[in-house]
Amino acid sequence: MFRKIFESKEIKVLRAQVKSAPDDPAAHFNLGAAYEKSGRAKDAIGEFEETLKGNPKSAEAHYNLALLHESLGEGENAILHIIKAGNLFGNKNDQVNKMEARGLLRKYYRKFNFKPEDFPQADMKE
Repeated sequence: MFRKIFESKEIKVLRAQVKSAPDDPAAHFNLGAAYEKSGRAKDAIGEFEETLKGNPKSAEAHYNLALLHESLGEGENAILHIIKAGNLFGNKNDQVNKMEARGLLRKYYRKFNFKPEDFPQADMKE
């Protein structure tokens, strides 16, 4: 039997925004952030992935995806997204967030027992 879970007013409003503007990456990002805040990791991942379809250079979406994948124990995805986030923050000359992303990358390599050479497809200098 299907049971609908309770949704906050914020999520309902943001879902309506996405429905009225399905190609708006900002609407998807905001809904993803609301899902993340409410503990709905899988829904948040879906919305941040939608964000990237419309704005593939969203460092913030990649960063949030890294955190969500890490929380679900999905190390490879976490690492790929945090690499991308760090590169994009660097492209925006946002050194503070770039360094934070690099710190998380080192943490993820240790936590998930990976090495940089395990990710030759990830362009570290983009």
